[in-house]
Amino acid sequence: MTAAMPDSIEKWSSLLDDSREALLGVVQTAQHGEAALAHATAGRMVAAWTLTPAPLDPVAHIEAQHADSRLHLARLLDQSADAEVVAPMTEQLFDRLTRPVSDPMPIDYRSVTRYTYTPRKPLRRVLDHALDHLNQIDQWQRWRRDGVAPTPTDGWVPSTVTLAEDRLPLTAADLDGWLWRIDQATHLLVQRAAGLANDALDWQPPDGGWTLRRVLHHVARSELLYAGSFGEALPGDPAARYAEADARLLARLRDTPAHPDPAVVYPNLYGTFLTPPEVVGEVLALERELREGGTG
Repeated sequence: MTAAMPDSIEKWSSLLDDSREALLGVVQTAQHGEAALAHATAGRMVAAWTLTPAPLDPVAHIEAQHADSRLHLARLLDQSADAEVVAPMTEQLFDRLTRPVSDPMPIDYRSVTRYTYTPRKPLRRVLDHALDHLNQIDQWQRWRRDGVAPTPTDGWVPSTVTLAEDRLPLTAADLDGWLWRIDQATHLLVQRAAGLANDALDWQPPDGGWTLRRVLHHVARSELLYAGSFGEALPGDPAARYAEADARLLARLRDTPAHPDPAVVYPNLYGTFLTPPEVVGEVLALERELREGGTG
């Protein structure tokens, strides 16, 4: 953010209200209004997740989030075998949140690439994500110690892809097996991360990539996205989805302490630390782009 933000939650909420009304006024008649509304929904939900307080210690963050996520995962048996839910996140917002600041290429918000989940798919994503970043810790350590550049892993499949196995029925025995594997992978990740000193956690890779501290907070936040895909699903109607995302963001904002706690941080899905004013600023900036250029 470049502009200074107001210093009270009431003012932040007022700015969000104004932005919401302005966006709704545009999308009703815009050619690509429904796509813009989907990206705005994603922006407000990511902001609500970001404003969920997290421990400064990334290991404590992973442990706390996994305890919460496991409750969601254990309830996946409540879903019908053919259930499929659309997540708030879009691939376009992923690009916005992860691309380098120096990247000049504009993002095309006129279409939507969605993340969808079946009852089995969150289990696969949580497990694969933990294993991928567990491997990354060892590669980063070797990179730092010996100068050996990492080899990207390629065995996992992203959330934009649904495999045939993701559509198989989920039985109680299946779920027990998945939860055992997820618990073991998370335990190994926590154990490995807990042994890292601050200089290892904050080592900056020579290519400007993510530090391990950022990676670990990203693991915790992403588990919230995957595991809660059914338990925290939004309504199906585009306008109702945006309204619910707006309500969740404002509720989270109201719960934000007026005075910062040094033991608490607000990482987004990709491990970037933000202050509450910066979280609001990100939403306002996205919705301004959607109004001005993303609706066609």
